[in-house]
Amino acid sequence: MKATLLIKNIENLYTCDKDFTILHHAFIACHHDKIIEINTGSYKEWLDPATRVIDAQGECVVPAFIDCQFKSFTHVRLGDQLRQDINALYAMRQNGILTLICNNPNSQRMKLEQDVFYKKNQPKLPVLHRLNELNDKIPETFLMSCGFGLPNSYVYSMAPMSYVLFQTHRVCSRTLLESMTSLPAKEFNLLDRGSIEIGKTADLLVLQVTTIEHYFQTLGRPLIHRMIKNGIQFYPEWMVC
Repeated sequence: MKATLLIKNIENLYTCDKDFTILHHAFIACHHDKIIEINTGSYKEWLDPATRVIDAQGECVVPAFIDCQFKSFTHVRLGDQLRQDINALYAMRQNGILTLICNNPNSQRMKLEQDVFYKKNQPKLPVLHRLNELNDKIPETFLMSCGFGLPNSYVYSMAPMSYVLFQTHRVCSRTLLESMTSLPAKEFNLLDRGSIEIGKTADLLVLQVTTIEHYFQTLGRPLIHRMIKNGIQFYPEWMVC
């Protein structure tokens, strides 16, 4: 089996597995929608003439973000709800959120660029989703949401929250990254995503920084260089494998 997509020269690859393994100068090989190898060293055995190759030199790769508390526009007419939901989901997708957990079964969808799941169960971990609700007692472990759909909340990104938690409250980068990747995947039984491991779905973000710490300490500048869903790059342009 050869790779349909291969990302090479990754400065830092944050797997978000149970040990939070970080690989340096690494590569990821994907066969259609699944990850078939992550490693360092030579990747040539995974190549054939049809493999699409992305060079991530000077960049880091993380799992695509998961928002665990998306609230759709249920207070408006159905037609307006669908239109406004589509606009909100597009804005969140532009900020690396490729999977969402929703409170409305009518908002469920699985598309090439983004999945929305309806889940009835409430997470056991606390969810942080508003800057004005933060205090000095930040939970040791938590989930993160951009809080879109809550009253007077129209934030489409988790970057403002993570920036404040990292810079002001000194929350470590591992806790922040896990709160928007592996932990929500585990809480809502989305076991095919949330980490970069062999056999998992290839939902990936390539960031224009060498470390995730650089990402969390930057605000107001777009740092997502590439987005890959189900092993296919769709941002900044489609790359069909």
